[in-house]
Amino acid sequence: MKNLKRIVLLSLVVLMVLGAMPAGAIIPYSTYTYDIDGNYVESPHAYVPYEVITSATLGMGDEPITDPQDFCTGRISAIDEHAQRYFYWDGRIYISDTNSTAEEPRVVIAEYSTEESGFRYVAEIKEFVNEWGIPDKITSPRGLYAIDNQLYVCDIDSARILVFATADVEVDGVQYEMGDFIRTIAEPESEVITDNHVYRPLAVAVSSSGYIYVVGESTHQGVISINSDGEFAGFIGTQSQSLSFFDMLWRKLQTEEQRNKSVKNVSTSFNNLNINEKGFVYATTDSINDDDLLKAITAKSITSDVSPVKMLNPNGEDVMKRSGFYPPVGEITYQTQVTPEYDTTGPSKVVDVGLGPEGTWSIVDAKRQKIFTYDEDGNLLFAFGDKGSQLGNISLVKAVDYAYGDADGGESMNYLMVLDGTNDAITVYKRTEYGDVLVQALKNQRDRQFDKSEEDWREILQRNSNFDMSYIGIGKSLSRQEKYEEAMEMFKAAYDTQNYSEAWQQVRKEWVEKYVIVVPIVVVAFFIIVSKIFKYAAKVNDAGLALRKKRTLKEEFMYGFHVMFHPFDGYWDIKHEYRASAKGATLILAITIVSFVYYSIGQSYVIKPTPDDTGVLMMAVGILLPILLWVISNWCLTTLFDGEGSIKDIYIATCYALFPLPPFLILTTLLSNIVTVDEAGLLTLALGVALFWCGFLLFFGMQVIHDYTLFKNVLTTLASIVGMAFIMFIGVLFSSLLGKIVTFIINIVVELSYRV
Repeated sequence: MKNLKRIVLLSLVVLMVLGAMPAGAIIPYSTYTYDIDGNYVESPHAYVPYEVITSATLGMGDEPITDPQDFCTGRISAIDEHAQRYFYWDGRIYISDTNSTAEEPRVVIAEYSTEESGFRYVAEIKEFVNEWGIPDKITSPRGLYAIDNQLYVCDIDSARILVFATADVEVDGVQYEMGDFIRTIAEPESEVITDNHVYRPLAVAVSSSGYIYVVGESTHQGVISINSDGEFAGFIGTQSQSLSFFDMLWRKLQTEEQRNKSVKNVSTSFNNLNINEKGFVYATTDSINDDDLLKAITAKSITSDVSPVKMLNPNGEDVMKRSGFYPPVGEITYQTQVTPEYDTTGPSKVVDVGLGPEGTWSIVDAKRQKIFTYDEDGNLLFAFGDKGSQLGNISLVKAVDYAYGDADGGESMNYLMVLDGTNDAITVYKRTEYGDVLVQALKNQRDRQFDKSEEDWREILQRNSNFDMSYIGIGKSLSRQEKYEEAMEMFKAAYDTQNYSEAWQQVRKEWVEKYVIVVPIVVVAFFIIVSKIFKYAAKVNDAGLALRKKRTLKEEFMYGFHVMFHPFDGYWDIKHEYRASAKGATLILAITIVSFVYYSIGQSYVIKPTPDDTGVLMMAVGILLPILLWVISNWCLTTLFDGEGSIKDIYIATCYALFPLPPFLILTTLLSNIVTVDEAGLLTLALGVALFWCGFLLFFGMQVIHDYTLFKNVLTTLASIVGMAFIMFIGVLFSSLLGKIVTFIINIVVELSYRV
């Protein structure tokens, strides 16, 4: 009896502990996003595993699904009260099954049963009578797409697309029932399709207007576009790939026929596609060079030149927005080499794209079995998934799709489904309350219900304080309410410089309208001050024409204005008439260093959203070190090649060449606090002009100082740059050896102290 009481009490404790555990504790994966630095940031679960659809759960008995290739959920297109087209789920899923054990390829249709709260097998399609009245069958089903009760099946080995009815539907005046064959879409014909092209339809998507888009397994020209009559309309969205120098050279030597045969070197092929209610095609590829993709991630590229997923308009132009911290490429932080901890390397292998509610879309990574979900602006909303055998994990992901809304157009079903090719099953994930709020926020934002969307984003922020999209969403809502300064704070918290810039532009506009007279006064005052400075510098320089060996520091500094506009005369007088000295040059160098420090710490958030962690001393060293390396390298070389300038002359000439830089640095730093992101290019251009000016002065300064010809000066300049690199190499090598010697001595001292 005593033992029985203990068992009962222990059971109650276990039940209480399990009941107190959060739902996430039994979910076998993490949900996360990335911050601006690429760091992993954990997030609440937006989708959790709900069930696994297998042959057994479908009630298929002795004819199980074996080796499924693809699946899709059915869509019904409709028009809402705002005359906008939208999709909702038809309640069914369609699975292309090669049925390798029975050798009877087929398409399996399953339907969601509200009575049984799950999916049940309803039909399969494998044999049919074609349009010529001849018995036929599906030979190798791959990609599927179902819209408006019509199912499009890629029969890859037969080079055709078959269309079947999935419910009672009327097509061209003919009534069809579920499973009835409707028509065949044969290989399109066109003069632009090369003779050696092999048509193997891998994936298909159909717009509500009837246009058919096909991805061919060996088609490298892009997505094949076919009109509703089955006629070829063109290629869209060619995916370019960069070529190495040797590849480009080899292509130049090839004949036209050889170049056509090596088309795979020109572009990469797509592997899957989907289409939204507006007719935009999402196409994916996994054949981009890893190095190119890594460069795009590192550079945070927003172009489509190197992208595993594109959103193509009917003209074939990529119109995808890529406003996130990183381009939508899947995993952005990964191992490049196999280690004991990581056996998966390289960027994501994107094999499919699924389109969710309110402009969301997901891609799947076949390397890591993960799902990455983005909004319509390309911001990462969440990523989740892992490889494994637990409920929610995937062994081999092959396809992804969404099922939201029931057959009546409601919003009761909110599923994300993933096909597991290894386990011949579909894992169903159900949207959580957090995911519901997230989608609702996106919906209110799209519907311009800014007050409601702000409430949703603030609720999300309470659940996930690290979610930058919440700050962006709140900022957008505040901007729509013309609360621009508050919006700027929100955008700043999320490092969103683009939206911050747009809000700042409105604040600046209001300020200018309020103080319209101030702007011309400031501009006129600026030019008057600049004019006065140049007149005073000219007066001082005219007074310094008299030949003297010693000059005041003011005269030497002001002489920089003359050198800036008259480099040949200026450098000649520096060397022969003592118009400058080392102290004047050092003053210019010091001002340049201070200007760089101010430039580094004084730029606005629009230009520099992340603060610079480099200390003032390191900034100074970063300016001083290249100048000293240049002086030493140039002196060493010109001493050997009959240069007339001493090391002091080189140092003075180099520092005076920096004279145009401080004014531009200070001015661009001040203006950076006024301009927007779109106007920042003007500041970059101005700074580029200043750097070019300095390089121009330095080059011709060396020519005058050493009394070289133009050609000889070019050679010594290039050799000096190489010499700088050599000196740095020697310095690093010496410091490394010195460090090892010091470590060796310390080890000897420690060893002797132990022995004594």
